[in-house]
Formats: sequence, C-alpha cells, structure tokens
Amino acid sequence: MLSESEVLSQEIESTLPYFNLSLVDKLVNEIKKSTSSENFENICILISLNRRKVYFRSGKNTSSENNMWINKKLNTVEAFDHSTFYKKAVYAGNEAKFYQDTGFSPKEFTIGGGGFPIFVKDVGIVGSLIISGLTDFEDHQLAYDSLISLKKELWFINIIKHLISTGFPY
Repeated sequence: MLSESEVLSQEIESTLPYFNLSLVDKLVNEIKKSTSSENFENICILISLNRRKVYFRSGKNTSSENNMWINKKLNTVEAFDHSTFYKKAVYAGNEAKFYQDTGFSPKEFTIGGGGFPIFVKDVGIVGSLIISGLTDFEDHQLAYDSLISLKKELWFINIIKHLISTGFPY
C-alpha cells in the first residue's frame, strides 16, 4: 500500500493547469489509453465538475454494485478534498476507525481506492474522477495515471499555443 505522503504527492503531481467540460472526453480517452480494453469494460467511471456529475459510463462487465462504490467514493472525495486512497493511508486501512472518527456511514462513504480529486493550479479542487471495478489500488492508480497523462497532453498543447502566439518560426 502507498504511504500517506506518497498518495499526497500523487494528488499534487496530478494538478492540472485547467479543467472544464471540454476536457471530459480527453480525460475519458486517457483512461482508455491507460488500461486494457478488457479492464475498460470492467469499470464504471464518474467525472464530476463543481459537484455536478458530468460523465458516467458503465463497462459491459459491471453491475449495480459498482454504482454503489462510485457513490461512496464520490462522497468521500467531496467530504475531504482528497483521494479515497489517501484516506485509506491515513487510517492505515482501518475502515472501522475511519467510520468511528468521522461518524460517517459505511453505506455512504468508503476509504477504498478509486476516488480522486481533480485539482487545478491556483484554484484548488474543481471536480472528481471516480473509478470502480478493479482492485482499490488499481482503481486509484488508473485515476492517477489518467490525470497525469491528461496533464502532459495539456502541457504540450499549451507549449504549441505559446509558440504559435509568439510567432516562433517552424
């Protein structure tokens, strides 16, 4: 299991330069590229922006149980502005202690990995990427990897735009 500081570093590293509705499809494409086609059909994906659910997809091998986990993970991310795996690290995987300390219900919250905040530089948390269907570590890692891939793509796009706007010779 990742340590508290390792997960916190991932959250910081995955901070995007910006995020809006026009980037939702790009994020979904990064998820597709970051996993196998078989695993893509084993997961549910929820993307929220400003606490508004803007994208949901159920893979053909998922069930209503995945939807239940999606909602629990979303609730946890929105309550703490951290990934669910971060909360798991904070509580060393002790779910009973998490529920005791927070007073939250296990029917509505979880520290199982796969809930990841979407941070924007100089803004803070603007949304959530929630994945359910693999192991909690794999759900978490897929969310992280996808956000890092999107960040790299946005960085490249911004460099090209800057070069074009400054008249950089081709």
